[in-house]
Amino acid sequence: MDARIVTTRHWFQRIYLGGIPQMIRDETAFLSFICTLSAIEALAGYRYQETGDTARPGSRFQRFVSDYFAQEYSELASDLWNFRNGMIHGFCPRRFALTHYQSHRHLQTSSDSTTFLNAEDFYAALVQASGAFFQELEGSTELQENFLARLNSSQGGGIAVGPVEAT
Repeated sequence: MDARIVTTRHWFQRIYLGGIPQMIRDETAFLSFICTLSAIEALAGYRYQETGDTARPGSRFQRFVSDYFAQEYSELASDLWNFRNGMIHGFCPRRFALTHYQSHRHLQTSSDSTTFLNAEDFYAALVQASGAFFQELEGSTELQENFLARLNSSQGGGIAVGPVEAT
């Protein structure tokens, strides 16, 4: 596999999968949802080409949720995209009620049609989905080509954190 894919996967796991659990504490649990949504969007960008039915970010995001997350999330793919937009652009969860340390509430719907999202369970779903994607990526030249196209795209690029050297 191309070294750029390996490096990006490494940083994805370090930044997202290693960083999100540290946020799932009291008030900062809110931020863990933003990072989980961002991680899904990053994976969707690596997975699907920016053409056809996945030309738009929302289409890629929803398709990734449908293809890689458990069925109960697939049914919420459109709502999760709306949630992503609310969280990223307005810092509001829209039709979701956010919680942590309350797995028994996760994905339950209240009488006013609010759906509960529990931070630990949402994160666990991300871990499962990213694992399924990366496993599929290892055996598919086509997916590796899509991944590299995203890394080389003006809309993409790799992820890493560290010192920047002047050129």
